[in-house]
Amino acid sequence: MSNRLSKIVTKTGDDGSTGLAGNLRVSKDACIIQAIGSIDELNSSVGLARVHCNINSLDEKFKQLQHDLFNCGGDLCMEGSVLISSSKVEKLEKSLEEYNDQLPPLQNFILPTGSELTARIHMARSICRRAERDIVSAKVDFAFNPLVLVFINRLSDWLFVVARFTDETKEELWV
Repeated sequence: MSNRLSKIVTKTGDDGSTGLAGNLRVSKDACIIQAIGSIDELNSSVGLARVHCNINSLDEKFKQLQHDLFNCGGDLCMEGSVLISSSKVEKLEKSLEEYNDQLPPLQNFILPTGSELTARIHMARSICRRAERDIVSAKVDFAFNPLVLVFINRLSDWLFVVARFTDETKEELWV
C-alpha cells in the first residue's frame, strides 16, 4: 500500500474549508461533513466497544463493521462511489436476525444500560441514529450511494439487538 497519508498537516483547512474527493472544497460545517463526521464518531465508538468485547465472533463482526464504516465515509465523500453494496446490507440483516432469534421477545422499551460493553453498544447505537439523521440532511444537497443510508438504518437496529444480546444483567424496562 502506498503512503496515501504521508502529509497530515496541509494547512488547507485553515480557512474553514475541507476537501472532498474530486477536488471539491466545502465548508467544514457543510451537512455532508457533518454526516462524515458522525460516521467517524460512530466508528470510534464501535472501537471503544471492541475494547470491552470478550466474544471473539462478535469482535470480528465489530472489526468488519469498522471497515464498512470507513467505506460509508468513502461513499459519502466520493460522488459515484459504491463501496457499500446490497450484499453488505443483506449480511447485516442476516446477522441481526441471528442475534435476535436468541433473545426473548421485547415487552417494552429498555433503558440503555447493562454491562459496560452493552452500555457502549447502546452509545454507538445512538450515535448511529444521529449519523442517519445527518445523512438524510446531506442527501438534499449531495449525491452519494443511497445504500449508505439503508446500511446505517439497519446498523442502528443491529446495534440495538447486539446490545441486548451482550447484556449480562437483567434488562431494565422503561416505566
